[in-house]
Amino acid sequence: MRTIAVIGGSQKQTLEKLARKQGCGIIFHSGKTGKKREKEFLPILRKADCVVVMAGALSHPSMWTVREVAEKLGKPIVYHQGFGATGALKKGVALID
Repeated sequence: MRTIAVIGGSQKQTLEKLARKQGCGIIFHSGKTGKKREKEFLPILRKADCVVVMAGALSHPSMWTVREVAEKLGKPIVYHQGFGATGALKKGVALID
């Protein structure tokens, strides 16, 4: 099963429900972190096949850290400008297909 990491927002349950319908898994993180951002994001991104960043729903430092970690791990990353779970998931599915 392909796994999408979604970083940012607050729609974990909606994302999980939509992902099941698409036949993929979701690892969700709200994007809210302490000072050790890389330590929080690293294990999540290691498990994921791709990363969707909800650009309007997390801080810039968190977004930059996610981008850096994804690049180090060679994970494809896409940015979703809205807050909608459906659009974010569509972008993630398109990235792994």
